[in-house]
Amino acid sequence: MNAKSFIQKSKVDDLKEQAVERLNKSIERIKDWVWKVRAEDQSAGKFRWSVETTRSANIAATAYILGGLKSVGLFDSIITEEDKKEGVAWVNSLCIGNEQYRDPALFDRRTPGWPDNEPWPTPAMQVSVNQYSQNILKTYLGKAIPPSPPPKGWPQSDEPEKAVEWIKTRPWNTDTWGAGSHGMRMATWLLQWYKEGKIPIEPLIQALKFFYEIQDPETGLWGNDKVSKYVRINGTFKLFPLIREQLDLPLPYAEKIIDNVMDEFYRPDYDEKMRACDEWDNWYVLALASEQADGYREEEILKLAAYRIIRVIDLWMKPDGGFSDSQYECETNWVGFDMAPPLPQGDAKSLAILSSGLNVCVDLLNLHNHTMWTGKWRMREKEPQELRNKIKSLVFNGN
Repeated sequence: MNAKSFIQKSKVDDLKEQAVERLNKSIERIKDWVWKVRAEDQSAGKFRWSVETTRSANIAATAYILGGLKSVGLFDSIITEEDKKEGVAWVNSLCIGNEQYRDPALFDRRTPGWPDNEPWPTPAMQVSVNQYSQNILKTYLGKAIPPSPPPKGWPQSDEPEKAVEWIKTRPWNTDTWGAGSHGMRMATWLLQWYKEGKIPIEPLIQALKFFYEIQDPETGLWGNDKVSKYVRINGTFKLFPLIREQLDLPLPYAEKIIDNVMDEFYRPDYDEKMRACDEWDNWYVLALASEQADGYREEEILKLAAYRIIRVIDLWMKPDGGFSDSQYECETNWVGFDMAPPLPQGDAKSLAILSSGLNVCVDLLNLHNHTMWTGKWRMREKEPQELRNKIKSLVFNGN
């Protein structure tokens, strides 16, 4: 029986009961796995990517594991005050100025086969390391910190017009995932620079209007049919933290977005080909689109949420207790850095990513009182209502 038929014939309460059982049984297995991937020398506050890994404890692995522990409700029982103190000192020691961070575990060895004509690291790699370094600091310190500026070679706050043009010239129709990721980051910097009084609001509005101009009215997604649907969902996911969460802007074609994401979940080969990011991206987009769709396909979404909890824990949790990127192997690469051999083992990224997706399901099913899993999945706080109203008016009304 395929997933759609199974869900249609099932009762949501029966699926919820099974989902809670899976969630609760996963806790001790995750706890055991996290102890296995602490730093090789057991130094506090640092974690490795996987049990068998190609790099020592590093920024990416640590950020993902901390995020995963927060998601499943294990942070306070595993992370000690020494972890927080030593972890903050470690990340601060990697700062090379201007909120740029250099992690030797990542930067001192090129990924095998890296092209001779490509810089090492690329600006995008540096942006990712900056972001994850700051995520660690925010998690250990328990407070927000100002975001890093763009890396050298990307538009800066004194050239907002170039930033808008840079957004518009990303490869939206061939690499929707990358275009969405970098476009959203640059638009977020435009918002930050406006709030700091460094630029007028017009460049931000131009960028946001552009995002809506290139939304596909046939699907509600970003990108066109030259790229696979899952890539278009990934690209949509990249824009949503800014336009849906932080700015709470309207979402045209929300019901079409829901239909397309549901079709992706129901693909006959979904479990065979699904990677951790696909599951998370699908749930994030589906949940935020549902907020704009007035109960559209609500009961079916709830049954799907319970079903996916069961499937993900049954298929993606490996014998070592961690989550893998696919049914068959861990995530081997992070933004170009080789991280682990392709083995059926848990990895840091998949713990964080899959737990975020599962927490959407926990939240939708209102299972907060039935499991340690937190049900927390949102990535950004909303801007003040006055600012959101101003931006909404300028983007959609032009005044």
